Order: sequence, then structure tokens, then C-alpha cells
Amino acid sequence: MQRDQMLWAKGLALLGATPFIAAVVGQLAGMANYHTGYLSLTYGAIIISFLSGIHWGLYLTHAKARRINLLISSNVIALLAWLSLLLLIPVTQYLIQITCFICLLLIDRQLLADGAIERWFYQLRQQISLLVIGCLLLLVWLQP
Repeated sequence: MQRDQMLWAKGLALLGATPFIAAVVGQLAGMANYHTGYLSLTYGAIIISFLSGIHWGLYLTHAKARRINLLISSNVIALLAWLSLLLLIPVTQYLIQITCFICLLLIDRQLLADGAIERWFYQLRQQISLLVIGCLLLLVWLQP
């Protein structure tokens, strides 16, 4: 991948993390009445599904056998993200999504070891995932 394409990918990935950061800032600013927590959870479910879709695509485009069945893991993780929205206890919702992000990152680490993704992409995923997980943990802690 060319350098300018990597910069675009990095910029867009960081931009994609801004709703999580905004939710933390909103909670810290006392804007809980604006449903910042719920907005971050719905966005989290979308992002988890998006990342699961990347795994689905990797499974379809790489004929080489994988140690992880990405078709199954991507569907299970996306369904868990959806399930998190149906629960009524916010802490549980956040913990499920945090678990989903961790699982996706662990799968990406395996994909890197298998040569299915490039190191720069894994490093980007790792940085953004840790930022998002940190935001979600802060939102758990800031629950009213």
C-alpha cells in the first residue's frame, strides 16, 4: 500500500474513533441527559459489525486455510454486538462490546501471524482498538 493510502486509512480510523471520545467528553461534561452512553453503544455495535465484515471478506478472498473460521467468528461477534443493545443494564452492554473489540483484536493478531493482514494494518487496528476500549471502560466508570 502506498504511503498516502496508509495516511488516509490512519486518518479515517482515528476519525472513526471520535464518537467514542465524544461520548466520554459528553459524560465528563455532564451531558448524560443527551444519551451519550446509548449513542456510543449503538455506534460501537456498528463498528464491531464493520470489523466483523472485514474478517468475513478476508475469509472469502484468501484461499489459504486459516486457523480461525472467520465466517463463524465474525457472525458470532456481530450478533453479540447486536445483543448488547437489547440488554437493559449499561455496564453489561459495555462489557460485551469491550469483549467483542478484544476478540476482534486477538483474531487480527492471528491474521497477522498467518500473513493475511499487513503489519501496519494490525498496528493501526491495535492503536484504535485500545483507544476505543479505553473510552468504553471510562464510560462504564462514568455511568450515572
